[in-house]
Amino acid sequence: MSGPGPFAFPDYRRSFAARAISSAGTYMQLVASSWYAYMSTGSAVSSGVLALLTLGPTLVGGPLGGALLDRHDPIRLAITLSLAQAVPPALLAVWAGTGHLSLGMLYVLTFAGAVPNSLSAPVMSLVMAGTVPKDVRQSAVARTSVIFNASRLLGAVGGGFLVHLTGLAPAYGLNAVSYVLVALVISRITLSYGATSAPATGENSGRFSSIWAMPTIRLAAFGMVTFFLLVAPIEHLMPVVAKEHGVAASSVGILVGGLPLGALLASRISGRGRTATSRLVMTAVGLIAAGIGMAELALTTHHGIAIDMLGTMLIGCGWEFVFVGTQAMVLVDVPAPFRGRSMGLFYSVVYGATAVGALALGHVIDRRGMPATLLSSVALAALAAVAILTAGVAAARK
Repeated sequence: MSGPGPFAFPDYRRSFAARAISSAGTYMQLVASSWYAYMSTGSAVSSGVLALLTLGPTLVGGPLGGALLDRHDPIRLAITLSLAQAVPPALLAVWAGTGHLSLGMLYVLTFAGAVPNSLSAPVMSLVMAGTVPKDVRQSAVARTSVIFNASRLLGAVGGGFLVHLTGLAPAYGLNAVSYVLVALVISRITLSYGATSAPATGENSGRFSSIWAMPTIRLAAFGMVTFFLLVAPIEHLMPVVAKEHGVAASSVGILVGGLPLGALLASRISGRGRTATSRLVMTAVGLIAAGIGMAELALTTHHGIAIDMLGTMLIGCGWEFVFVGTQAMVLVDVPAPFRGRSMGLFYSVVYGATAVGALALGHVIDRRGMPATLLSSVALAALAAVAILTAGVAAARK
């Protein structure tokens, strides 16, 4: 008989609620900001710059946040960072509400909010992992992904219609409120199953570098970088896709919402992997599924919103497989004394690669057009999937 699932643990349910609230607010702001930036300039590069400012700080903040976990109480750290994240969207709401929001101000306040967010990502993941025993941790990652994607869907679609009907200010204001609510929810959590511990010292201090010697870790990292460099940026470039497909602001939210909807459909499978090899296979399948979705968006620019949604849903399915498979690798396969720093590096790669990819793909789209750019990404993602499957099978046979 299987043991209790993650929802049997009250503190997991609380952290689950906090993640849902935060994600919904974040995606309201993402839709509002990306639409405003693109419509202000008419250039895909502007959306890429916004993504770089949103995600770029994680290149430094991710590892730093992981290191802070080794020195400070995770709950207090999460509360402090949540409150800090509430300030920039509150200011954006004021500027947008008074009609004085400029593209430069949007960029500045986006970056200001991204700094505490970059520190918070590994902290929140380790807080959630610390609310359940190790043997249900991959299931917890998958369940967390469910609510994350459901709230992404709600936030993206709601944000799109909110911007269309009332303007930018309400989307920013609701995101600010969401961070305050997150801090209140987290204040009620107690970590009963620590997912991290004090950093290794002495003869064990060199083991962190030895993690990279594990073939499954290297292959997972390769798949993760490929996906978040070539596929994930589509989320931030969705206004470009929307314009190419002849739809408006409300449809940007619907298209972005297709990503979490697809992820929700895939979530029934993503929590089942129990070995490092199965997690690698899931990562490769994710790259292939997302590639098919990207190709659909590239080739069906005049076939209607329903066909477009099918493409974004396939990308979302692939996103779920890659994200859950690689994050579970860190939370399950990496030794406990190194999980804080490893999770920091994980988010550094996820967000850093997405930021660089969004800027690069935006530049290429402006020069070569959206269809050719997306199809090039599809080809590279497919090659990466084949390489991961081939090397993963070979490693499993040894």
